[in-house]
Amino acid sequence: MTTTTPNPHILVGIDGSTSALHALTWAGAEAQRRNLPLTLVHAVDQSSFGQGYNLGASASFFQHFETDGAEFLSQAKDHVYALHPNVEVSTVKAIGKPVAILVELSRNAVMTVLGSSGLGGFTGMMAGSVSVSLTAKGHSPVVVVRESAAASDGPVVVGVADSDSSDGALGWAFEEAAMRGAELVAVHVWNNIPPGYVYAYTAWSAMDSAREEQRQEQILAERLSGWQEKYPDVPVQRVVAVGHPADVLLHKAAGAQLIVTGSRGRGDIAGFFLGSTSHALIHKATCPVLVTPRP
Repeated sequence: MTTTTPNPHILVGIDGSTSALHALTWAGAEAQRRNLPLTLVHAVDQSSFGQGYNLGASASFFQHFETDGAEFLSQAKDHVYALHPNVEVSTVKAIGKPVAILVELSRNAVMTVLGSSGLGGFTGMMAGSVSVSLTAKGHSPVVVVRESAAASDGPVVVGVADSDSSDGALGWAFEEAAMRGAELVAVHVWNNIPPGYVYAYTAWSAMDSAREEQRQEQILAERLSGWQEKYPDVPVQRVVAVGHPADVLLHKAAGAQLIVTGSRGRGDIAGFFLGSTSHALIHKATCPVLVTPRP
C-alpha cells in the first residue's frame, strides 16, 4: 500500500516475551522487504502497580522496570541487526497505558506489529487485550503474530466482503502477495449458516442455491477485478463458501504465510466492536494476521 505517512516506518511492540520476539522477527523481515526502518516501543503502565505503594519509598521498584525496559529494547535491537543488518532501528521507551501509547504512535506507522500474548502483569504490553484493542482502535494496519513466523511458500489469504469495506484488506493482500511472490487466496463467505444446516431453515430451503452461488461468485469477481489489473503477476484463487467467515478463513489459512482481514470495528470500547471474524482470527490463526483499520 502506498502511504502518506511522514518518515514511514514499522512499529513493533516489545515486552521481553517470546510472543514479542516472534512479532519482532516477522517485522524485521517485513522491514527488509519494504526497505523501511523499524521503531521498537516498550511501555510500562505504572498506574497498574503503583496503587498501594509508598511511591517515595519504592523508587528502586520503579527503577527495576526502567532497567528491564531498556534491556528489552537493547536485546530487540540486537536481534534485528543480527538478522537484517541493513534495517534501521530506533527505540521508544514510554510510561503510560500501552493501548493509548500504541494507538497514538500508530498514526505515523505504515503498520504496527504485536505478539498475540506476552508477559502481561506489570508491563501489560503484549497481553491479548492489547492486541485486540489495538486492532479495533489503531490508525495503521495491525499485524498480530501468534507463533514463530518461519519461512513459508504458502499463500496469502484475504477475506472479501460484498462491499467497498474490503478494499483496504484487498489492497494490502495483493501487495503482500506481490512482494512475496505468493498466490493470493480470496475468500468470500456469503452467509453465516453452516452448510449442514442450510436446509433446516425454510427461507434458505426455498432459495435456488446454485443461482445464488453464481451471483456470489460474480460479486467476488467484481471486488477483485481492479486489483487483478493492478497486480497482473499475482496468481489468484477464488473461493466462494457457505459457513461462518472465521471458520472458513481459518481452514483456508492452514499453511498460509499471512491472512488479511478488515477490522469492521465501530466503537471505542476496548476490543468490543472489533468484528467477530477479526477477533477469532487473531486468537486462533497460526499464521500472522493483518487487520486493516476501519475506513
